[in-house]
Amino acid sequence: IPSDLHSIRLQRIPNIQYARAPQQKMLMGTFRKPRIPGIRIPLRKFPFLSGALCIFSLLVVPIPKIERQESQFPSRENVIQQKTLLNDSICSRFPRPSFTASYLWQTNLPKIANASKNSLIPDLLNNEEDQRLYSLLFKTLPASRMRRAVQHTPSTSSSQRASVRHIFRVIQRRLHDPENNPPLRIAVFGGSVTIGRGCEAGKRAMQNYNCAWPMRLQLLINQFFDMDLVKVYNLGVGGTNSGVATNMVKYWMYPTELAKVGPDVVVNSYSTNDSLPPWDLKDDPNADLVTAVLDQARDGLQQFIRAALTSNRCKVPPLVVHMDDYLGPQQDSLLGDMSYNTAMLQLAKWYDTFAISYGEVVRDIAWLLGDSTFSNKKDVHFSNWAHQTIAWSFGFASLELLSTFCDDEFARAVYNFTSTAEHNMIPNNHLYLPPPLTRELLRKDVEEKHAEALISAQESYVAMGCSNKTAGDDDNELEDRSPCIVSWIATPGGYGAPQISHFMDRHSKNSGVPIQGWKTENQLAEGWGNKIGWVATQSDATFTLQFDRIEKDVNSVTVFYLRSYGEKWDESNARFTVSTIDGNNHDKVMSTYDIAGFSEDRHSLTLSQELKLSGTIGKGKSLRIKVDLIGGSTFKIMGLMICT
Repeated sequence: IPSDLHSIRLQRIPNIQYARAPQQKMLMGTFRKPRIPGIRIPLRKFPFLSGALCIFSLLVVPIPKIERQESQFPSRENVIQQKTLLNDSICSRFPRPSFTASYLWQTNLPKIANASKNSLIPDLLNNEEDQRLYSLLFKTLPASRMRRAVQHTPSTSSSQRASVRHIFRVIQRRLHDPENNPPLRIAVFGGSVTIGRGCEAGKRAMQNYNCAWPMRLQLLINQFFDMDLVKVYNLGVGGTNSGVATNMVKYWMYPTELAKVGPDVVVNSYSTNDSLPPWDLKDDPNADLVTAVLDQARDGLQQFIRAALTSNRCKVPPLVVHMDDYLGPQQDSLLGDMSYNTAMLQLAKWYDTFAISYGEVVRDIAWLLGDSTFSNKKDVHFSNWAHQTIAWSFGFASLELLSTFCDDEFARAVYNFTSTAEHNMIPNNHLYLPPPLTRELLRKDVEEKHAEALISAQESYVAMGCSNKTAGDDDNELEDRSPCIVSWIATPGGYGAPQISHFMDRHSKNSGVPIQGWKTENQLAEGWGNKIGWVATQSDATFTLQFDRIEKDVNSVTVFYLRSYGEKWDESNARFTVSTIDGNNHDKVMSTYDIAGFSEDRHSLTLSQELKLSGTIGKGKSLRIKVDLIGGSTFKIMGLMICT
């Protein structure tokens, strides 16, 4: 009974039904015990009178009238009518009114097993591998364990609700008419784990895309449905962190085919590299590495989330997914190795994004039992079975997201249910972001900060002209959404050595200054310190790039660079000078910045540094970037962005 009816005293009896509905206060019936006034008989002294009195009361005393309020439940006919609204939804393909991820997973296990076979690696297609696959899927990883993967699913009251509805609409259209509708586009960002380093036993490769979990996820889904339902873009770059991915999302650094429309889903899989303790604290015995990694992971991941949620400007933002695939070891404390998961869960709840954890699925098996199937005690990279389990974790969590979505859609269609929280958001405004979740955000200030964020979102909505654009999500609408005139980062199979050489030769010729002591390096076999990039080979190395008649206003230059260790990198330091050419054909310096390439920690990481200009270099003007090696004998540039 609803709490506001607590003053009504009821006698519950078997033949009176009670019911409740969401946001409805309804009492199906009330009953008052009959009483014969004026007669008091001590029945304990005359027990034989008890039965006679009961018969007498039934014959003489009138049966109390049961007053019923009119039911506010929809009629059966109305339910059937409203259900037809779901027929065009992907939910129409599943049991109604509700189903669970566990039910779908368990009833389709044989098909899931067959869809998990990796046809891109023939060496893994044999009876022994099949038996191992079935053993893991049917015995080691039952649905009860796979449920641990689901850390947080977006609710119906957040800005991500539109994103969830969008991705399931894309899938439904693809299933219904694959010839005229594209697959769901998933962009995965991560480091060396994401691109499959060490995935295939016996092969020493810096990357193995066919073995890595993003490809296994694509195979799992497409082989299960026997069609190309999804396209997974593995945009991982070894030795990078969430900071690099933030710039890639913010400045629309996607492959050509993806850059036209953008991804429907963006996945942050940087749990390993974001869990690396700060190099200046790692050897400090008094340092609190647990808290340091927690704060570091929260800061990096939060910037990525905010960039991703506003990357589509006026349109529906991509669904933001966090994949925690980290099990250590990068510090002694187990709490430290769990810090990323804590930060991820905090942010997923704050921004209402989709959080998945492979680590939670197998952590006890890997840590308590020492099973090497899912982790590596000496290295953060792991075997193909771990990658396959990550793909399963993603798949199971996606079923849970589907189940939640369909439950909400059914409630909307049948009961006209709408969360009251939705009315406090700006309609059709996908630019809203809650205030950043930091230590400085206080409970007493959060309501005011939220109101300020709403006002800011509305101002941006108007300034960008979003109200004049269609609110739909047309996948075929092509639009130049990149704010950059140049944006690339060195990746094997992507922007590789030939592209880097061509870029540098072309724009250095425009400057009229010859390249001195710089070249393209592509020696992956020798380790991360020698991966693809533009590298200085002598102490006085210098080069100048010039961009004439730029196509957009520019006020920011971002450099991706390698920070590494060892004698080769000792005192590595480069000076970047950005200038424009004034009316007298003289250089006007807009920014100068020195970047160190040496790391005291034994890790090679690709980092980014933004060079903010003192002013805007207008469209149609010329821009120059001069780079001088001012320390050490080497420095490596991994990418460049010139943007507004």
